[in-house]
Amino acid sequence: GSYIGSRHGQHALKGTIDEVRIYSRALSATEVRASYDRGSQTMSQQRDVTVEPEEVGEKPPVFRKPTREVAMVQDGFLWIDAEDFTDYGGWLLDTQFVHLMGSAYLIAAGIGKPVADATVTVSIPRAGTYRLWVRAKNWLKDYSPGQFTVAINDKASEQVFGAGDSEDWIWEPAGDFALDAGDTKISLRDLTGYYGRCDALILTTDQEYTPPRDMDAVRAERARLTGISLEPQLVGDFDVIVVGAGSAGSPAAIAAARMGAKTALIQNRPVLGGNASSELGVGVNGAASAHPNARESGIIEELGRIKARFGYVKMSEPFRVAAEQEPNLSVFVNQHVFAVQMADAAHIAAVRAVDTLTNTVSVYNGKMFIDCTGDGWVGYYAGAEYRIGREPEAEFNESLAPEERDTITMSGCLMGGRSVSYRAVDTGAPAPYTPPAWAPKFPPDEEFGRSPRGFSGGEWWLEHPGDIDDIWQAEKSRDELLRISFGYWDFIKNTWSKRDQAATYALSEVPIVEAKRESRRLIGDYILNQNDCQSGRVFPDAVAHGGWPLDVHHPEGIYSGKEGPFDCNAHVPIYTIPYRCVYSKNIENLLFAGRDMSVSHIALGSVRVQGTLAAVGQAAGTAAGFALRENITPRGIYQGRMSEFQQLLLKHDQYIPGLQNEDPADLARAATVTTSSTAEFEEFGRDHVARDIIHPLNMPRAVMFPRGERAHLGTVYLPLVSANDGPVKTTLHLREAAKSQDFSSKQDLLTVTATVAPGERWVPFPINRDIEAPFVWVWLPETENVSWPLMSRAPAGSCRAYGGGETGNWTVRQAEYYAFYTEPGIASRSRYSAESVINGVTRIIGDEPNMWASDQAETFPQWIELDFGKRVDVNAVYLLFDTDMNAKYHTAPMVPECVRDYEVSCFDGANWVTVAQVKGNFQRRRAHKFDTLSASKLRLTILATNGADSAHVFEIRAYNE
Repeated sequence: GSYIGSRHGQHALKGTIDEVRIYSRALSATEVRASYDRGSQTMSQQRDVTVEPEEVGEKPPVFRKPTREVAMVQDGFLWIDAEDFTDYGGWLLDTQFVHLMGSAYLIAAGIGKPVADATVTVSIPRAGTYRLWVRAKNWLKDYSPGQFTVAINDKASEQVFGAGDSEDWIWEPAGDFALDAGDTKISLRDLTGYYGRCDALILTTDQEYTPPRDMDAVRAERARLTGISLEPQLVGDFDVIVVGAGSAGSPAAIAAARMGAKTALIQNRPVLGGNASSELGVGVNGAASAHPNARESGIIEELGRIKARFGYVKMSEPFRVAAEQEPNLSVFVNQHVFAVQMADAAHIAAVRAVDTLTNTVSVYNGKMFIDCTGDGWVGYYAGAEYRIGREPEAEFNESLAPEERDTITMSGCLMGGRSVSYRAVDTGAPAPYTPPAWAPKFPPDEEFGRSPRGFSGGEWWLEHPGDIDDIWQAEKSRDELLRISFGYWDFIKNTWSKRDQAATYALSEVPIVEAKRESRRLIGDYILNQNDCQSGRVFPDAVAHGGWPLDVHHPEGIYSGKEGPFDCNAHVPIYTIPYRCVYSKNIENLLFAGRDMSVSHIALGSVRVQGTLAAVGQAAGTAAGFALRENITPRGIYQGRMSEFQQLLLKHDQYIPGLQNEDPADLARAATVTTSSTAEFEEFGRDHVARDIIHPLNMPRAVMFPRGERAHLGTVYLPLVSANDGPVKTTLHLREAAKSQDFSSKQDLLTVTATVAPGERWVPFPINRDIEAPFVWVWLPETENVSWPLMSRAPAGSCRAYGGGETGNWTVRQAEYYAFYTEPGIASRSRYSAESVINGVTRIIGDEPNMWASDQAETFPQWIELDFGKRVDVNAVYLLFDTDMNAKYHTAPMVPECVRDYEVSCFDGANWVTVAQVKGNFQRRRAHKFDTLSASKLRLTILATNGADSAHVFEIRAYNE
């Protein structure tokens, strides 16, 4: 049921409704019935409709603006912007380069097939002869791939655009047209399907007129001929202004708003999320990709749970939902910040932004600024210290750095929400491919140094050389990636030794938006470097953690040949990120988070992933709010309030390795804890298996797990997937290990051969023997057309390995596991004591669970109680539940161990007073605030979980705030 009301839900709509459109999704064709209800009176109209299956997730963003009335503001001149076209046809509106070429433009992304016309109808005030000028670009001069004409009332211009002798944006005359007064249709007519681009058109009766070429002059001329004012309009005064709403900026703005600061979040795209948005689609990777129980907590955990619970594929919607719930936060999209106003040499007073759709200019006044633009634009405009490129080895003694300093940066790649670099479909019939002449040619397999993993989408390593300037040559950077995508598809279809496998595949999309990896890095009081990461350094001013490898891409991009796509990809332990990396060295009220933070080129390889940046963003936003509240500078936090600030971050569920809750205001820390029951054992069985990605048995693969409390191992079950037409056999090898990750044993305890039927089956391998060692591992040999899925969690000490075989060396991947379960299940003795909820540590660390778990043999409700030992005033309770921080990604809609239904109550000396009741919880952190009570005890009563037999609680805090 859905209520259709006004924007603010206060008044119902009045009038006639001709049609209602509902965006829904189905995994299979589904019949639904819609009925119409007016208030309490059900109407007779009903409609049966079919919801067709489609991919779950957000619809891609559509650029639109309120249509400007194209009018003759200056006598004899009519200016038509690309944005003014009322029907884009097959053209796309590209706003990525507004700051470099002056405005948005239309681009014909047709992958070699001309796209449908973009059209607009304008009113000609009086008849006459009009000369047409078109601002266009030949994006690759030697080939002129993107050509188009302009048609007026379906009469095409003789002039072909996109074929000029310059790669700059230029005005070209299209000829003279005799036009009658009244409505006139103008069409952009694509001729090639290869990214022709048009910015604006001018119709004029002045035969002597020539439009200006300089970008600033073009902007002024647009204003003169359209009546658009370039005078900045004040939007408002804010405490904190966050520029850039990616995985760092969105959490930064939410954190600042939650600190009570009036916050503006300014984004130059139509959606939130940056590289993790529905536009681009980068996954939220982080430390959990390489380490157990290391997923980032705090705001990104909250948003990740929203993503999983409601089936969003990318992060745009979770960011939007969370932002709209913050009363102190205002979000401004399609606003590109292009300048700052300085109060003095060290303080920013305001930022100026141009609307990427209307070209109007706005000004935002602020007290504290956070640069999350990725390119470091706010810092650059303010005069903040920054650097670009690679540091020399000697500067930080980084063994992975080059000998000499240079300006090489990591290339980005094309992203399109559902695809990297391109998307292809299986046509079911031979689909030959002839590449455009301008697509680069790649060598055969043995020289190329790349191996395609599939055909439906591209690879992250489709990158240009790092000497292309991603800041000032951003359009060229994107265009080079277009060329590479077509060249790579040519390689797959015509050069690759296994090209027959792709014979029926055809290109369906090559996206136009570049997901950047590196450009400017703003300088703070400290620059994180390779040695900090590889040593697992714990800084005294740590505010976040990292653990992704030192993943630095090759400076030659896809042209690196046999050297492969990496410059380095070194594993690192969990390390911390110091607060000194998130505020400016020389601009007193500037912080930053994201890939423009204060790190070296090598260290950026680890911190640049979305989960890590989100944690840094939360730290920056919290710091901005804290500094304003305490009337100090961001540097002042480091100089005198660091411990207090770190405790504040912990309170908001930021994970900082090496720190624990020592908040003197937390009443729970001194309480005595009792419970209704406590688990004695934890058992891992089939119900705990959550399937993840799948790996083919194209090499030996292994999984290790602890023996547990039971010495006897009965049967090992593996969920094998066979694409064979009939049954095949595979042999399981079982070996022991003295410690986790030790795959050195060359001796099988036994082998078991089983039959794998077609499809996916849980295949039993009977073992029936006692295990003496604390760990056991099983491996399967290479088996044709059989695959072995991974799972997202496993008992502590589990891991996977690959490539070893009978006597070879295994490559170990900790925090990853091939799926399995055993009968009887793996039983581990519980350390889930009641006191864990106040021990100050809020996640599993090694073998220590740091949480309370109720006895799984007992029925719900279960409770845990804090006795303060005296009457205290309390008005806030903070809870942390178990949402499986071991899983790499937020994929499970409901985590079984997470508490679903619960009550919080306080004992006032005579009665238990319920202060919070929750049903349907799926979040890790819940904050409950209520009227102050004088209470001697606090009780959390768990009524149900999301499926598990045991209730898990990491932390309970209590405050009088």
